[in-house]
Amino acid sequence: MSFRFCIHLPVRWKDIDAAGILNNAVYLTLVEQARYGYFDNLGLLDGNADFNFLLGETTARYLAPGRAGMELTVRIRTSRLGNKSFDQEYEVACGELLLARVSARLVWADTSLASRVIPEIVRTGIATFEGIPERS
Repeated sequence: MSFRFCIHLPVRWKDIDAAGILNNAVYLTLVEQARYGYFDNLGLLDGNADFNFLLGETTARYLAPGRAGMELTVRIRTSRLGNKSFDQEYEVACGELLLARVSARLVWADTSLASRVIPEIVRTGIATFEGIPERS
């Protein structure tokens, strides 16, 4: 399965630790920024007040150190749409150098933060963009 969306982000001075390496926690911030760009690109944030999900689980595998001055590419894809949750995968790279792979399970929620069924507009938008089934 290929990545159909990516975003380019610079490594900022504040992202670097004392050893001159991209801090591990920053990768999750990069993924969050990519996730926002992904949903914005799909038009799902436009006037959709019912856009609520929670991060249920995330895993990161660090493959190479990021450093100051790098221009990063964060690739994102939704790999599974369940009834109330969906899975996303991310790659953080600098050119051909893959720095990290991240995966996340996101759970759709109502305003009281209880899980609920993913709205059809969201499900259809993601499934159409990714070319995946609306329910896995």
